[in-house]
Amino acid sequence: MADVLKQRAKELPPPIQMCDALSRNTPRAAGVGILLANCMAHGRRQFVDIAPNFPAECRYVLESLGAVYYNDAMAREQSLSAEDRLRLHQQQSGR
Repeated sequence: MADVLKQRAKELPPPIQMCDALSRNTPRAAGVGILLANCMAHGRRQFVDIAPNFPAECRYVLESLGAVYYNDAMAREQSLSAEDRLRLHQQQSGR
């Protein structure tokens, strides 16, 4: 990945790399800029895995994420623009 990114035109904005949070998924080459976006599905799965040890805490996180996923589904169903989708999340997902 780092070799490919080194060939990318310098005037372009940094690409967004979606992956899980494993360190081996991040380019390590000097001068290679990316915006790292860790996958929420992987993060959510970690909470599911530890839920037996921390049931109340994990339930809170999983229910909060459920609200975010629900709001995003509503935004897609309504074909909202990126700006309107963001506004919906800012108004509804933080509750």
